[in-house]
Amino acid sequence: MRAIRLRTEYRENPLGIDQVNPRFTWNCEEGKRQCAYRVVVTDDEQDVLFDSGKVTSSSMHCRYKGEHLQSRQRACWKVWIWDENGQETASETAWFEMGLLHEDDWKAQWIGGIDTDREERLAADCFQRKFTTEKPVVRARLYATACGVYGAWLNGKRVPGVLAPGCTEYEKRLYYQVYDVTDSVQKENCLEFMVGDGWYKGKIGSTNTQYFFGTQTALLAQLELIYADGTTERIVTDETFRWSNEGPVRYTDLKDGEIYDARCVPKYEKQAVCVEKNMNLEASPLGMIEEHEVFEPEMLISPSGAKILDFHQNLAGYIRFRIKGERGQQIRLRMCEALDHGEYSNNTLLHVLPDLPSINQEIVYICDGEEHVFQPEFFYSGFRYALVEGMDVVDPKDFEAVAVYSEMEYTGEFHCSNPMIEQFLQNTRWSQKSNFVDIPTDCPQREKSGWTGDAQVFAETASYLADTAAFYRKWLRDVRDCQREDGRVDNVCPKIRGKDSRDALNGAAGWADAAVIIPYILWKRYGDEDFIYENYDLMHGWKEYVIKAAADKSYYHLPDDHKLKPMIAPFLLPDSEYNQYIIESGLHWGEWLEPDCDSGKELIRPKQEITSAYMHYSMSLLAEMLRAIGKNEEAAQCEIYAEGAKKAYNHHFVENGTIKAPRQAPMVRALALGLLDAEDQKAVAEKLNADVIARDYKVGTGFLSTPFVLDVLVKYGYVDSAYRMLENTEAPGWLAMVAQGGTTVWENYISYDEEQHPKICSMNHYSPGAICAFLFRTVCGIQVDGENHFRIIPTPGGSLTYADAVYQSPYGKVESGWKREKDRDIFTVAVPANTTAQICLPDGRCYEVGYGKYEF
Repeated sequence: MRAIRLRTEYRENPLGIDQVNPRFTWNCEEGKRQCAYRVVVTDDEQDVLFDSGKVTSSSMHCRYKGEHLQSRQRACWKVWIWDENGQETASETAWFEMGLLHEDDWKAQWIGGIDTDREERLAADCFQRKFTTEKPVVRARLYATACGVYGAWLNGKRVPGVLAPGCTEYEKRLYYQVYDVTDSVQKENCLEFMVGDGWYKGKIGSTNTQYFFGTQTALLAQLELIYADGTTERIVTDETFRWSNEGPVRYTDLKDGEIYDARCVPKYEKQAVCVEKNMNLEASPLGMIEEHEVFEPEMLISPSGAKILDFHQNLAGYIRFRIKGERGQQIRLRMCEALDHGEYSNNTLLHVLPDLPSINQEIVYICDGEEHVFQPEFFYSGFRYALVEGMDVVDPKDFEAVAVYSEMEYTGEFHCSNPMIEQFLQNTRWSQKSNFVDIPTDCPQREKSGWTGDAQVFAETASYLADTAAFYRKWLRDVRDCQREDGRVDNVCPKIRGKDSRDALNGAAGWADAAVIIPYILWKRYGDEDFIYENYDLMHGWKEYVIKAAADKSYYHLPDDHKLKPMIAPFLLPDSEYNQYIIESGLHWGEWLEPDCDSGKELIRPKQEITSAYMHYSMSLLAEMLRAIGKNEEAAQCEIYAEGAKKAYNHHFVENGTIKAPRQAPMVRALALGLLDAEDQKAVAEKLNADVIARDYKVGTGFLSTPFVLDVLVKYGYVDSAYRMLENTEAPGWLAMVAQGGTTVWENYISYDEEQHPKICSMNHYSPGAICAFLFRTVCGIQVDGENHFRIIPTPGGSLTYADAVYQSPYGKVESGWKREKDRDIFTVAVPANTTAQICLPDGRCYEVGYGKYEF
């Protein structure tokens, strides 16, 4: 047996971390059981920094508890493990390197351009510094960040990653990146940076707010050269850097695109100026945003004669192209997700409210007469198609689409006999990639915003499809940074607007509950209590807020002439002893995009059924987490509110043993979130199944309840209905998107009107894809059930003749599949080394097994 897949803080060999007691994890292979481990960490001189000693344990994780780690320190670590026979084996070596841990480690100063601090969209800032090295360089590190988005080049070679430093709540923290540039250093050197507006100054959110975080972009960078003789030289941003605003990027916006004039070259005739930026700098806990898959296009000629490139995959990224035009010739690429009867359409880029602005998603390239290969530096878009204007002859071989998303390992594969289900999983994976660009966004074109509701409903599916630990850990910091003093959690994190008419929607039930639900999912998936500790203040604050919100009964006391009273009064509840557990004030997004419901019109009314359900659910999850870390008194308080909300729910929304509301969503919610007494569950499940059948197995749930609907049906014995809903190809339904040619998941099940014009809705929106957890968790039955343990409970059904899932879990690669033959079902399971599994088959047989491959 040996240890494999060594990770530090959930990353492989991370360069630049600031966790001084990092967590080490690994998997095991080629053996049944790990009986003991020993982790040894050494420095560059092979001196031991930490030695855990031989620890008798099957745990595949260890916390560093050694010598105090220093800024810039590089450390290597290995793990020795002993198997069930006492045989000892060492792993390969992993490493990590510390970032700049102290404020005084930074010798650089923030720099900006001359007269650039204004509410005006300006050309990208260009900075340059030349220097000479007189001695051999053995190590070179570039530490860099920006208020804006930056690119860096040393001697013409660009540093890795794109769209750095990513998106944060700038008022609270800003991340820096660390680059190993040792191989780029020469005797004569030129260090260059370009800074665009990015999330800091550019358009953000549905309202395309500009200058939200600031009006002046700025750069902070520090290049450290370590020479062979042990001395260090630093090249830091200050007034010695040259500056120019005459470079080729004349306009840049993450949403609108770029204007690039190849005729413009930075002259660097002026010095940069030092600017005041009070930023809390931290090493990025997440891998970089990177380029990934590349797609070649097919040329289409529209009915009007327009030249359109079809990349055959909706994605988030940009177009790279080779161009040689006449000097001054202007080429325009306009990206979109869908065509309207063969013509370019920007419908999915428009906002559903007509008074809010749309976006352009275009590249304007002005030629200089020479041949160049171009790609935008400060812009990414959501697109499948590109309209090409300004070129008489378009060769599709000169163009390629580049997918851009955050670095993470994709861990889940699923295959079955229905190719449309396989395609929908692929669509979901692409929507995850498209929207996991530093933060979990709702869509990669129109808003690019970190909506909490979308993130929480998708978190479990995301964590089957990818290793999301580092990604969600970073974003949960953003959520914490956005939390109000009263504990309220914003619906979008990082923030996209100040307090305005929509501020009342912040703290919406089911959406802001992401503050509790996502840490819970991560804790259960990874077995790491740090997800509880790190987010304790966030969850505690949210708990305090909802308790106070439930006590607010001001809606009952509105004066008769108040404009809201006619809209609210009909929905207020009768007085009861349980109303203290129900939030009745504020605005809530609710189920959102529930078929046959107008979500916009329902915004104004109280949503007590949803608020009481999530009071119970979040308080229950929080109580469990609090007991795990020994906060039993607070856990007891949560349990009181969880039980009170359950009683309130049953008192107001359950009648004669069933749910009053004749809609799928509340029935699914009541069953999934544990709101019903045992005797009522059967009746509600029967009513839900009858509704599913009456709707011809079409989906009747919106964002909040969709992740649960199929599992609820299976749990209460309606396997056939669950599969028929899954395999339904008519809208509203998941496979309807596939039937209509979708390559990603759509915001709305019906994205074309009756005349086949694209609707005003995103076509790259992962939320409905949350159902894909069902494929892993229930169809193939893979469930993480505590440290080093799985439950495998496969559920064959529908028209499927086989299904197979592979999941690279935190504890190793687990596999489960089944196939149907004439007279029997055959089940196969592979359990990774150093883990156990309970396998339960549909006929009721259960087996407790360890490492190995099994067939039943």
